[in-house]
Amino acid sequence: MKNKNLLRDFYMRPTLRVARELLGKYIVRRIGKKEIAGKIIETEAYIGPKDKASHAYGGKITPRNWVEYLEGGHLYIYLVYGMYWQLNIVTEKAGKPE
Repeated sequence: MKNKNLLRDFYMRPTLRVARELLGKYIVRRIGKKEIAGKIIETEAYIGPKDKASHAYGGKITPRNWVEYLEGGHLYIYLVYGMYWQLNIVTEKAGKPE
C-alpha cells in the first residue's frame, strides 16, 4: 500500500478539524514484511476536561488516561466493556487532553 504518512503537525490542529480530516485515511501497521491496514470510517471528538464523555473529564490524570495529556499524534488504546478495543488519537498541544 502506497501512502503518505501524516506528520505531527496534522494532529496539532483543532480537534474537530482533525476528526473530520481523518475520515477516509488508513491506519497501517507493518510487522516484518507484512502490512495490515484499516480505513477510518467513523470519528468522534472529545473536547478535554469539560466533555463528560471524555476520559479526561474533570482534568484528572490517571494510569489509564495519561496518554491523552501528551502532544497530538499519540494513540490512546483501551478495552471497552471487556470486549472491544477502542483507539483514540490525541490532538493539539501537550497538557490539553483532546
